[in-house]
Amino acid sequence: MARSADVDPSIVERVERAIGARVVGAEPLLGGMSSAVFRCRLQEGAPVVVRHITDRGWIEREPHLIRNEASALMLLASSRLRTPRLVATDADDLLIMSNVPGRVVVESRDLRSLVDEMASIAAEIAAVDLTVGHQLAAWRPWVPLELAPPPGGDRRLWLDAFDAWETGRLPPIDEPVLLHRDFHPLNLLQDDDGTLAVVDWVNACVGHPHAELGHCRWNLSVLVGQRAADAFLASYLSLRSTPTPYDRSWDLATVLGLLPGPFGTSAWHSVGRSDLTDATVISATEQFLADTLRHL
Repeated sequence: MARSADVDPSIVERVERAIGARVVGAEPLLGGMSSAVFRCRLQEGAPVVVRHITDRGWIEREPHLIRNEASALMLLASSRLRTPRLVATDADDLLIMSNVPGRVVVESRDLRSLVDEMASIAAEIAAVDLTVGHQLAAWRPWVPLELAPPPGGDRRLWLDAFDAWETGRLPPIDEPVLLHRDFHPLNLLQDDDGTLAVVDWVNACVGHPHAELGHCRWNLSVLVGQRAADAFLASYLSLRSTPTPYDRSWDLATVLGLLPGPFGTSAWHSVGRSDLTDATVISATEQFLADTLRHL
């Protein structure tokens, strides 16, 4: 087998046992710091993509990760969304799914033209039927218990944000919906005909539909600008059959959930956005945060 030096042969052997097929080649894909993601070519049949969670501390804190992703992919199998399909799981750290071809779109001009489609996809995710016993965890904020301004940040602005968080509250959840939980451009793949697919469902959960929006809005504000973030929100709200006002507390939860940092610069560099530096990302984040506080 043509095994890449970056793909653990013992994990490939686990994949072969789990799916009952011979792997003839493996190549690493872009993935998070806590997971190894790679594509396997099989002796027979279509290639598969594998997530191996390498951060045991993450699994100890959230032992449901693989179960969550598997549950989400099963729910999505009957939806109109373009997503991977579940193939198999193995233990609490390995998930095998179908391969979804495509490229990540991160250039500002291209993303600006995709805002409406991204909003439509977010609305479709929220409309997926939740079956009884789906096993998905409930959404919760990623805001750390101990809050401190990031190095080099506007200390007064961050302290105001901490006060707003401690004295405010998120809107109640009347009817939970499916959430990707990490919905943003790096988790979207565009195929040759322009269709977008949604990948990386490991953080899937259920909760308020607006909990999905803040994370994407922050990413768009950094990658494109505040107008793109606002256009995404307006487009999403226009698609909901019973729109409710958007509470900017969801944006606040997103930004504070980034602490203590870093704010994703290395991931964007890996897909070609070398123009984003720690300083520019902090600056854009603080502009987004200041706008959020003005609207609370």
